[in-house]
Amino acid sequence: MRRTFGSFVFVLVAGAIIGALYGLMMNEILDRNWGLKAPIRGAVRGMVVASVAVVLEVWISNSAIGRWQRSLKFRRGVALRVIITCLIIYVALASSHLVLIGDREIYLQWFQNGFAPDFLFALGAGVVIQVMLQARRLIGGRTLTYFLLGRYARPTEERRIFVLADLKDSTAITEKLGDQKALELITGVFLDIDAAIKRNRGVIHNYVGDEIIMSWRDRGPDGNMPLLQCIDEIFQTLSVRQAHYLKKYGVAPTLRLGIAGGPVAVGECGWEKRQVVYIGDTINKAKRMQEACKRHDLSVILDAETARGITMPMGIGIAAVEEATLRGRAEATKMLTLTGPDGNALEALPSLPVPA
Repeated sequence: MRRTFGSFVFVLVAGAIIGALYGLMMNEILDRNWGLKAPIRGAVRGMVVASVAVVLEVWISNSAIGRWQRSLKFRRGVALRVIITCLIIYVALASSHLVLIGDREIYLQWFQNGFAPDFLFALGAGVVIQVMLQARRLIGGRTLTYFLLGRYARPTEERRIFVLADLKDSTAITEKLGDQKALELITGVFLDIDAAIKRNRGVIHNYVGDEIIMSWRDRGPDGNMPLLQCIDEIFQTLSVRQAHYLKKYGVAPTLRLGIAGGPVAVGECGWEKRQVVYIGDTINKAKRMQEACKRHDLSVILDAETARGITMPMGIGIAAVEEATLRGRAEATKMLTLTGPDGNALEALPSLPVPA
């Protein structure tokens, strides 16, 4: 909630600055001689436009239209979003102009003389906004921020909780569907669970074949609750979408999740394709937890040390799985699984065999 509010304030401030500059520019072009009235009115319009644009953008993104947009190919999706953003900005501009002026004659004059400049401004703003948003999505919102701030210019240490999730029976699914159709299914699954990860403050680091790597910053027991809430939401999403998967692909995909927390080294790496890289035994441990899921036919496994650092949300519990010495470690690790309100192991979906 705090992050959403901060983003909204940032957009309002940016809208006010851009609106003030636009007001000054139009004041000079149209020779209005409004003085300070021009940037003040421009700033107000900028904030109104920014508020309306953000509300509509969020509404569209969270609706069925938004999901359809995200499923489009990159070029089509960007073009459509530019058009929608342009229309949103222009409608907000025209509406704010009408409200602020309140004079029909002056408004008609604006429509005759100011329509074209405002439309071009909206179009240009729409293109710039979407280019920035797409760059942010390609790189990752937080990663882009970290690059700009130079946060990881030098390697540093952080405590994070990593979740490695892969598709159960992916080999059998690929053999049944073929590579292209299987990739389409995997892409659809990751698209479906993306909103839950973002909503619960998770960071997606990479997609590797049928696996997604994500993490949460260790914020203490209560602050780590969103991680488990995210997993519960992911399972609910897969359950809701089960009929869709069966109808389109003939299979109901499930996920296996390995969870482990601890210190990792973080730093920038590469030049041609610069990335923020995480290195440490914590990631290896999460991978061992994921492998244990397959061995025990469970959807989620985490180690006891990580579980002690997370306050369990209502309705979610833990149950012992086994205690074993993991590859590359000297001491035994106690492994646990998550349980639902009924006490049974939390599952993404009932396990369904892949049809031949």
